[in-house]
Amino acid sequence: MDAIIMKVSTKFLISLSWLMGMFLVLTVSCNEDEPAAKAEISVSTVEIPAGTFVMGSPTTEPNRQTDEGQHTVTLSAFRMSTYEITNTEFAAFLNAKNVDRYGHYPAGNKITDDLVRVNTGWGMWYKDNQWRPVEGYENYPAVDVTWYGATEFATFAGGRLPTEAEWEYACRANTTTPFDTGTCLSETQANYNWKAPYSTCTNPDLSSPAKTLEVGSYSPNAFGLYDMHGNVMEWCSDYYGGNPDLRVLRGGSWSEEGWVCRSAFRFGSWPGHGIGSNVEISGNIGFRIVLDK
Repeated sequence: MDAIIMKVSTKFLISLSWLMGMFLVLTVSCNEDEPAAKAEISVSTVEIPAGTFVMGSPTTEPNRQTDEGQHTVTLSAFRMSTYEITNTEFAAFLNAKNVDRYGHYPAGNKITDDLVRVNTGWGMWYKDNQWRPVEGYENYPAVDVTWYGATEFATFAGGRLPTEAEWEYACRANTTTPFDTGTCLSETQANYNWKAPYSTCTNPDLSSPAKTLEVGSYSPNAFGLYDMHGNVMEWCSDYYGGNPDLRVLRGGSWSEEGWVCRSAFRFGSWPGHGIGSNVEISGNIGFRIVLDK
């Protein structure tokens, strides 16, 4: 009888050891999966040096808006993504976080707002339970991304959205002119509505792309940042004018006139879409991120 009990106990202990081993393997695998998912997002950044600048525009600047009052801002150094976040980068985030075809986190997540919506033109679409860049647009800026989606991506990538002051400082790159390119922004310098150049400037070529272009299609500014003017408007973290219903967009886009692409231009927009939402999210809004040093 004792031999039988010992034999059963031995089998039980072996089975228990096997189960515990499998549990440990599964636990290690799950823990390893999380960093692996995060490692899919590798964002190129450049260092933006600490400095002081005058934010806003002078009263003599053509097309100046009343919300562009000048004031001095001092900033610590930070890192900013070299390019606007691409469709490939954003799709990797959506898949790692199991965002559904409607741009929502799985049920139970505290964030219930739309993160993104399908854009089959030059953005992302959903097929076979996966978000995918539209073929040929992998390295184009992610579009139809809400402020919530941009903020969530930034956090996932270990960063945040830039403040409005950081964005303008990085865009100006020590310039004081309307653009980091000087007093004009030509069709060889940015993707915008070339039929409407800034002020008295002219463009020999008026046939603008009328959609986004691949990130990095034009020369960078003095800080090494691409597409700070045009291509897509970019989300900042700030409320617009202190209004909690609006968030700031900067930089102009492929669909905007030249004056909207100025370094100082500010635009307030609804952070998401749906009922009472931002109808401007239509292929011309994207973002870039900041990493604190």
